[in-house]
Amino acid sequence: MTLVYAVFVLLLVTFGAVVMGLEILSSNLMSPYFGGSIYIWGSIISSFMVHFSIGYVLGGWLSRRLPRVWLLALGLVVCSLWVLMIPAIYKPVCEWVSDGIVDVRVGSLIAMNVIFLVPVSIMAMVSPYIIGITASWQRQSGLTAGMVLFISTVGSFAGTNITAFYLISLFPVSRIVTGLGILCLVVSLAVLTMRVDGRMPVPSACRDAGQ
Repeated sequence: MTLVYAVFVLLLVTFGAVVMGLEILSSNLMSPYFGGSIYIWGSIISSFMVHFSIGYVLGGWLSRRLPRVWLLALGLVVCSLWVLMIPAIYKPVCEWVSDGIVDVRVGSLIAMNVIFLVPVSIMAMVSPYIIGITASWQRQSGLTAGMVLFISTVGSFAGTNITAFYLISLFPVSRIVTGLGILCLVVSLAVLTMRVDGRMPVPSACRDAGQ
Protein backbone atom coordinates (compact mmCIF):
# COMPACT_ATOMS: atom_id res chain seq x y z
CA MET A 1 0.00 0.00 0.00
CA THR A 2 2.90 2.38 0.62
CA LEU A 3 3.86 2.27 -3.06
CA VAL A 4 0.25 2.88 -4.10
CA TYR A 5 -0.01 5.96 -1.90
CA ALA A 6 3.37 7.21 -3.13
CA VAL A 7 2.21 6.88 -6.75
CA PHE A 8 -1.01 8.74 -6.01
CA VAL A 9 0.87 11.57 -4.29
CA LEU A 10 3.32 11.75 -7.20
CA LEU A 11 0.48 12.05 -9.71
CA LEU A 12 -1.41 14.62 -7.66
CA VAL A 13 1.60 16.86 -7.04
CA THR A 14 3.05 16.58 -10.54
CA PHE A 15 -0.09 17.24 -12.53
CA GLY A 16 -1.44 19.74 -10.02
CA ALA A 17 1.78 21.72 -10.48
CA VAL A 18 1.98 21.35 -14.25
CA VAL A 19 -1.59 22.40 -14.96
CA MET A 20 -1.12 25.66 -13.06
CA GLY A 21 2.25 26.20 -14.70
CA LEU A 22 0.54 25.93 -18.07
CA GLU A 23 -2.11 28.42 -17.01
CA ILE A 24 0.57 30.97 -16.11
CA LEU A 25 2.50 30.32 -19.32
CA SER A 26 -0.59 30.52 -21.54
CA SER A 27 -0.71 34.29 -21.08
CA ASN A 28 2.76 34.59 -22.63
CA LEU A 29 1.70 32.38 -25.53
CA MET A 30 -1.49 34.36 -26.18
CA SER A 31 -0.25 37.95 -25.70
CA PRO A 32 1.67 38.36 -29.01
CA TYR A 33 -1.53 37.59 -30.92
CA PHE A 34 -4.35 38.87 -28.69
CA GLY A 35 -2.66 41.39 -26.42
CA GLY A 36 -2.28 41.43 -22.66
CA SER A 37 -5.54 43.01 -21.58
CA ILE A 38 -8.00 41.79 -18.98
CA TYR A 39 -9.85 40.05 -21.84
CA ILE A 40 -6.98 37.62 -22.24
CA TRP A 41 -6.91 36.69 -18.57
CA GLY A 42 -10.68 36.32 -18.66
CA SER A 43 -10.30 33.89 -21.56
CA ILE A 44 -7.53 31.98 -19.81
CA ILE A 45 -9.31 31.61 -16.48
CA SER A 46 -12.71 30.78 -17.96
CA SER A 47 -11.22 28.28 -20.43
CA PHE A 48 -9.28 26.46 -17.71
CA MET A 49 -12.38 26.39 -15.50
CA VAL A 50 -14.33 24.68 -18.29
CA HIS A 51 -11.47 22.25 -18.91
CA PHE A 52 -11.28 21.46 -15.19
CA SER A 53 -15.03 20.82 -15.11
CA ILE A 54 -14.83 18.42 -18.04
CA GLY A 55 -11.92 16.58 -16.43
CA TYR A 56 -13.69 16.33 -13.07
CA VAL A 57 -16.78 14.78 -14.66
CA LEU A 58 -14.81 12.37 -16.85
CA GLY A 59 -12.48 11.39 -14.01
CA GLY A 60 -15.35 10.64 -11.65
CA TRP A 61 -17.27 8.72 -14.33
CA LEU A 62 -14.31 6.59 -15.40
CA SER A 63 -13.24 5.85 -11.83
CA ARG A 64 -16.60 4.20 -11.21
CA ARG A 65 -16.51 2.08 -14.37
CA LEU A 66 -12.81 1.40 -14.95
CA PRO A 67 -10.96 1.99 -11.65
CA ARG A 68 -7.53 1.14 -13.02
CA VAL A 69 -4.42 3.25 -12.49
CA TRP A 70 -2.90 2.05 -15.78
CA LEU A 71 -5.82 3.58 -17.67
CA LEU A 72 -5.32 6.94 -15.96
CA ALA A 73 -1.57 6.76 -16.65
CA LEU A 74 -2.23 5.95 -20.30
CA GLY A 75 -4.43 9.02 -20.60
CA LEU A 76 -1.69 11.09 -18.97
CA VAL A 77 0.80 9.82 -21.55
CA VAL A 78 -1.49 11.20 -24.27
CA CYS A 79 -1.76 14.43 -22.29
CA SER A 80 2.03 14.66 -21.99
CA LEU A 81 2.54 14.18 -25.72
CA TRP A 82 0.01 16.94 -26.40
CA VAL A 83 1.88 19.30 -24.05
CA LEU A 84 5.10 18.53 -25.91
CA MET A 85 3.37 19.60 -29.14
CA ILE A 86 2.20 22.96 -27.79
CA PRO A 87 5.42 24.86 -28.68
CA ALA A 88 4.98 23.72 -32.28
CA ILE A 89 1.23 24.26 -32.65
CA TYR A 90 0.44 27.42 -30.69
CA LYS A 91 1.87 29.86 -33.27
CA PRO A 92 -0.04 28.56 -36.32
CA VAL A 93 -3.21 28.16 -34.25
CA CYS A 94 -3.02 31.68 -32.81
CA GLU A 95 -2.11 33.21 -36.18
CA TRP A 96 -5.00 31.45 -37.92
CA VAL A 97 -7.51 32.44 -35.25
CA SER A 98 -6.32 36.07 -34.91
CA ASP A 99 -6.34 36.55 -38.69
CA GLY A 100 -9.89 35.25 -39.00
CA ILE A 101 -11.49 36.76 -35.89
CA VAL A 102 -11.18 40.47 -35.09
CA ASP A 103 -12.72 40.31 -31.61
CA VAL A 104 -9.85 39.37 -29.27
CA ARG A 105 -12.32 38.06 -26.68
CA VAL A 106 -13.74 35.45 -29.02
CA GLY A 107 -10.41 34.78 -30.70
CA SER A 108 -8.52 34.17 -27.49
CA LEU A 109 -11.27 31.88 -26.18
CA ILE A 110 -11.12 29.77 -29.35
CA ALA A 111 -7.33 29.61 -29.35
CA MET A 112 -7.23 28.66 -25.66
CA ASN A 113 -9.68 25.82 -26.17
CA VAL A 114 -7.96 24.46 -29.27
CA ILE A 115 -4.56 24.41 -27.57
CA PHE A 116 -5.39 23.45 -23.98
CA LEU A 117 -8.74 21.62 -23.91
CA VAL A 118 -7.31 18.10 -24.27
CA PRO A 119 -4.28 18.23 -21.92
CA VAL A 120 -5.90 20.28 -19.15
CA SER A 121 -9.06 18.17 -19.15
CA ILE A 122 -7.00 14.98 -18.81
CA MET A 123 -4.87 16.47 -16.02
CA ALA A 124 -8.03 17.52 -14.18
CA MET A 125 -9.12 13.86 -14.16
CA VAL A 126 -6.35 12.90 -11.73
CA SER A 127 -7.98 14.04 -8.45
CA PRO A 128 -11.51 12.65 -9.03
CA TYR A 129 -10.07 9.44 -10.48
CA ILE A 130 -7.95 8.84 -7.40
CA ILE A 131 -10.85 9.79 -5.12
CA GLY A 132 -13.06 7.30 -6.95
CA ILE A 133 -10.50 4.51 -6.66
CA THR A 134 -9.78 5.06 -2.96
CA ALA A 135 -13.48 5.42 -2.13
CA SER A 136 -14.00 1.78 -3.10
CA TRP A 137 -11.55 0.73 -0.37
CA GLN A 138 -13.66 2.43 2.30
CA ARG A 139 -11.91 2.14 5.67
CA GLN A 140 -8.75 0.67 4.18
CA SER A 141 -7.89 3.93 2.49
CA GLY A 142 -5.70 6.49 4.19
CA LEU A 143 -6.44 9.03 1.46
CA THR A 144 -9.71 10.86 2.03
CA ALA A 145 -11.22 13.09 -0.65
CA GLY A 146 -10.13 16.12 1.36
CA MET A 147 -6.56 14.87 1.56
CA VAL A 148 -6.47 14.17 -2.19
CA LEU A 149 -7.61 17.71 -2.95
CA PHE A 150 -5.18 19.12 -0.39
CA ILE A 151 -2.20 17.34 -1.98
CA SER A 152 -3.26 18.43 -5.46
CA THR A 153 -3.65 22.02 -4.29
CA VAL A 154 -0.19 21.99 -2.73
CA GLY A 155 1.16 20.89 -6.10
CA SER A 156 -0.80 23.67 -7.82
CA PHE A 157 0.57 26.23 -5.36
CA ALA A 158 4.12 25.08 -6.03
CA GLY A 159 3.64 25.01 -9.80
CA THR A 160 2.14 28.50 -9.87
CA ASN A 161 4.88 30.13 -7.82
CA ILE A 162 7.84 28.28 -9.30
CA THR A 163 6.68 29.09 -12.83
CA ALA A 164 5.75 32.73 -12.17
CA PHE A 165 8.62 33.66 -9.87
CA TYR A 166 11.53 31.66 -11.28
CA LEU A 167 11.12 29.70 -14.50
CA ILE A 168 9.78 32.56 -16.66
CA SER A 169 12.74 34.74 -15.74
CA LEU A 170 15.25 31.98 -16.49
CA PHE A 171 14.02 30.20 -19.64
CA PRO A 172 12.04 30.89 -22.83
CA VAL A 173 8.37 30.02 -22.47
CA SER A 174 8.46 27.32 -25.16
CA ARG A 175 11.36 25.62 -23.40
CA ILE A 176 9.46 25.65 -20.09
CA VAL A 177 6.41 24.09 -21.75
CA THR A 178 8.62 21.41 -23.29
CA GLY A 179 10.19 20.73 -19.90
CA LEU A 180 6.77 20.35 -18.30
CA GLY A 181 5.75 17.96 -21.05
CA ILE A 182 8.85 15.84 -20.51
CA LEU A 183 8.23 15.78 -16.75
CA CYS A 184 4.64 14.63 -17.31
CA LEU A 185 5.71 11.96 -19.77
CA VAL A 186 8.41 10.55 -17.48
CA VAL A 187 6.01 10.37 -14.52
CA SER A 188 3.22 8.82 -16.62
CA LEU A 189 5.48 6.15 -18.11
CA ALA A 190 6.99 5.40 -14.70
CA VAL A 191 3.52 4.84 -13.23
CA LEU A 192 2.62 2.57 -16.16
CA THR A 193 5.66 0.38 -15.54
CA MET A 194 5.00 0.06 -11.78
CA ARG A 195 1.83 -2.04 -12.27
CA VAL A 196 0.18 -0.38 -9.32
CA ASP A 197 -3.20 -2.05 -9.88
CA GLY A 198 -1.88 -5.42 -8.70
CA ARG A 199 -0.84 -3.86 -5.39
CA MET A 200 -4.17 -2.23 -4.57
CA PRO A 201 -6.60 -3.78 -2.06
CA VAL A 202 -9.76 -5.49 -3.22
CA PRO A 203 -12.71 -3.03 -3.20
CA SER A 204 -15.01 -3.46 -0.22
CA ALA A 205 -18.02 -4.33 -2.40
CA CYS A 206 -16.13 -7.17 -4.07
CA ARG A 207 -14.80 -8.42 -0.72
CA ASP A 208 -18.29 -8.44 0.77
CA ALA A 209 -19.71 -10.27 -2.23
CA GLY A 210 -17.16 -13.03 -1.80
CA GLN A 211 -18.09 -13.68 1.81
